[in-house]
Amino acid sequence: MLKILPATLGVSVHGPVPPNRFWGYYTGPELGELAKDPNATAVLNVGAIEQHGPHLPTATDTLFGMEVLGAALKRLRAESIVIALPPTNLGKSEEHADFVGSLSYRGETLRMVLMDTAMSVARTGFHKLVLLGSHGGNVGLLDDYFRDLHMASRLRVFKIQIGSLANIPGLVSPAESAVSLHSGDGETSVIRYLAPETVRMDQAGGYIYEPEPDIGFSFKGQDVIEAWVTNDLSPNGAIGNPLTSSPEKGERMFEAKVSRLAQLLEAIYAEDKRPVKLVHA
Repeated sequence: MLKILPATLGVSVHGPVPPNRFWGYYTGPELGELAKDPNATAVLNVGAIEQHGPHLPTATDTLFGMEVLGAALKRLRAESIVIALPPTNLGKSEEHADFVGSLSYRGETLRMVLMDTAMSVARTGFHKLVLLGSHGGNVGLLDDYFRDLHMASRLRVFKIQIGSLANIPGLVSPAESAVSLHSGDGETSVIRYLAPETVRMDQAGGYIYEPEPDIGFSFKGQDVIEAWVTNDLSPNGAIGNPLTSSPEKGERMFEAKVSRLAQLLEAIYAEDKRPVKLVHA
């Protein structure tokens, strides 16, 4: 069973994660006991520290990921052994290398971090690992590598992208959704709701491009994607329109994603390994 801890501690390494669901507040033997649950699950937020235009904090992706994760974990059943690992904080942010403030792993570095983390979780005896992505630049790497983590560690490995969860139709205009890639309406709305003190709306502004039906810069209905780095599309680092953002939109986005993530974490925890059967005539 989970450790009994007060909701508020004298330290705050856990951030928004409930203290009794933070890996670092358990002793080694206590984690070994939790691992006796055949569905014991560890969750790793794979975030980023990178420029987000002139108006959003560099911690935007990790901040958003950890806030969604922490709020979702609070909604889980007490008997569900789902524990948050300390986040990676840094991610693969090389597309922002031309902008000051961005801290980035190279792809091979992030792969090694993920592999070493997965192997450590496996050695502790946990059975499942969830990679919770909150930075778009990590998507390709996680898609490419999560199977390798499974093969090496024998953990059951799952991936979830927060940006794809529970998006509310019409909340962001179709025109903005078609071109917004970074620090636009949606992302700015969420941070204005979660951490308004860190936002500089007096400095806000972004750049957009003319969408084209066949070739795009992200999978937004096009069949061809062109490689890009941020300064190909935006001199100030924001791709999209932050001026239409609002904290009210951000609250709706946040609540929808928290609710869906809580459902998914419960489903992952509860899922037994599926049997397979031979199909024959």
